[in-house]
Parts: sequence; C-alpha cells; structure tokens
Amino acid sequence: MVSKKALVAGMGCVCACGNTVEEAFQGALNGNARFELPKTRVDSTYTSKYPVFLVDPAVCEQKPSEQTFSQFFFIRAALEAFEQAGLSPDQLDSKRVGVIVGSSVHPSFHCFEIYKRWKKGPLTSTDIAGLKNYLATPLAQWVSNYFGFTGPFQTVVTACASGTDAIGLAKNWIETELCDVVLCGGTDELTESPYDGFIRLMVATEQRCRPFCKTRTGINIGEGAAALLLVSSQLAEKMCLPCQGYVLGYGNCCDGFHPTAPDPKGTGLQKALSFALQESGKTAADMAFVNAHGTASQANDSAESIAFKAVLPQVPVWGSKSVTGHTLGAAGAIEAVLTLQALNKRVLPPTIGFTTPDEQLQIVPVTRQTSISKQVAVSDSLAFGGCNAAIVLGGRDAA
Repeated sequence: MVSKKALVAGMGCVCACGNTVEEAFQGALNGNARFELPKTRVDSTYTSKYPVFLVDPAVCEQKPSEQTFSQFFFIRAALEAFEQAGLSPDQLDSKRVGVIVGSSVHPSFHCFEIYKRWKKGPLTSTDIAGLKNYLATPLAQWVSNYFGFTGPFQTVVTACASGTDAIGLAKNWIETELCDVVLCGGTDELTESPYDGFIRLMVATEQRCRPFCKTRTGINIGEGAAALLLVSSQLAEKMCLPCQGYVLGYGNCCDGFHPTAPDPKGTGLQKALSFALQESGKTAADMAFVNAHGTASQANDSAESIAFKAVLPQVPVWGSKSVTGHTLGAAGAIEAVLTLQALNKRVLPPTIGFTTPDEQLQIVPVTRQTSISKQVAVSDSLAFGGCNAAIVLGGRDAA
C-alpha cells in the first residue's frame, strides 16, 4: 500500500433523501426525498411558491438549542463517519487530527437574527455576546473544539464549491503528512439569505429541478451535511481501519468570469477537471461516471456540458441534485459520499425528473439505475465568484 494515499475510513451524511449514508443512497436510487414548501423554516414572502429539499423534521428536532443547524448537521454526519470507521474521537488523542469544513451560508449568516435586530434598534448585551461568539469561532474551529482535537483547522468558503474544496485540501494534508487524520466535508442549512437570493437572481424554480433536461426551469435550494474521515493508507493498515474508498485527485481553478454566473465556455471547470485527472493518474476512459454539479439552471448546465464534452467525453453523467437539491457549501461533500456509495455498490442512480434531451447541451444523463464496473469516478462543483473544483474518487476496490 502507498503510505501517503488518502483513504476514506468512514463517511456520514444527512440530507433530504436520507438521514444516514445508506438511507441517502437508497433515496437516490428510488428518487425519494423530502421536497416541500419551507413553511416555518424561513420568514419570506416567497414561501408559498418555492419548495426546497429539507432534512427530516424528526432529525431537526434533535438539535441542541446552543447549536446552529449547520453545526448540528455536520456533527451528526461526523459521528456517523467515526462509527463507520469503528473509531471514537478519543482514540485519536495521540494523532495529528485536522478539521476542514466547507460552508457557504453559515460562515456569513448565522448571526442573521442579530443583524435584523440591529436594523431595528440598538443591540442588547446578549446580542453583542452572540456577535463576539460568531466572530471568535469559525466553523472548523468550533468542530475541532467540539471533539477536542488539537490539530490544524480550516473553514473553506468558496461558495458552492466549498465541500469539494474541503475534501481536496484534506487529501493534501494527508499526502503531505501535515496530519495523520483529517475530518472533512461540508454543511449548510436553509436560511432566508440563499432562499430569497436565488429567487431574486431568477434561477429558482417552483417545480422540482431537472438537471440537463430541456424543460428545466431552475434551482431548488437544499440543506444537509456530509463528513469524511480521511487517513493515510499506512495508518489505516496499522489501526485495522475499514476502507470506504480513496480521494485520488483534486483540482480547482477560478475563472473570475462573473460574480454569480459561470463562464459560458466552462474554461475554469475544464482546467479543474483536468488538474484532478492529472493528479489522480487517471483518464476519462477510467471514469465510471461524473457526478455533475447539475443545478438545472440554464447557464450552469450549459457551461458544464461544454466542459464535459472537452474533458470527459463519453463519460456517463449523473445529476444527484435531483434528490438532494442544491445544498450550497455542503453539495460537494454530499455528492462525494453518494459517489463513493455508487462505486462500492456498483450501481449508478438515475437523474430524477429528466425527460427530454436538450439538443444544445448534447448530454443525456443516466435516467435509470445502471450497473457499473469501473471503480473510479469524478465529482465537480461550480460556484459564485468563478470558483470551480473537482475531485477524483476511487471505490474501496480501486487500490
């Protein structure tokens, strides 16, 4: 075994299509997901029109009052990852444990209620204390403190590419031997800011999203978290840890085309995909599929299709946001977990809702459960600010 290879020892997930890794993948296979109006979750004049993908209310009710939903979702996913790895956090006291968490909304807006009160009048001492806490505890630091880790931590905020970037950076921390173990992933919750924001950008839809479909009408916001426990192959062998798969390659590139719109030619994404493939030592011919960003917006799906034709020709495409919604900073992490599940179970779920090929895209995603034999796949993310990221993942039999 290669000592520096980043091995995934455990995974955890909570999102609209399931409360655990296994449930989420089964939800992806059969198309079941909690897709409904946000009701009391957001205070907006749009809540009677625009449905979203929500985490199970029974799960949300378990949230401790002192935690935000984003914190709660990630801790829940992390605990599942530790359980799957057969580890408890205190067993890692002698190890260099790093934490990298990607998030888009939470780092900027989990003091939103304080902001709204400030707009109406002076802040109270409680508000000021809450604001100080907000400034003093970045998400990854908070997670590290929660588990009592003493290694490096980093909160990644590259908008909707945050989760993918977090996993890619964690791979680098393992391979450069900065850490023995890295807890990584992404998390985001439904709040007014992204909910209203995507509506006002005129990319949200009142229907269920249909990635790459000619009749697609836009994005549905989602929420949730996913966590991956990365270790070196050498440490995994020494500690007899299970293998859920590998992070084989990572690439990112910022094209800076527009604050919110992707480069129509997908130039930055092409580079990110190429970098990830190069680092993994794999080619498009090795890929079982690509788990696309696939938001079902006109501009995103178009740019992505151009990049796929250039870098991943003939590679099957899966649009998993048809069962998770767009979970923003958590998206890349949730998609990584679903991608590894598909590789390990050797079956690719369908792209729910796709009915009509778009001749301008020249891409027809997988629309039914499909058996796969290859053990490598790629997952990509596009984000505001021109951020593009991609990771190449190998199943447990990829070594």
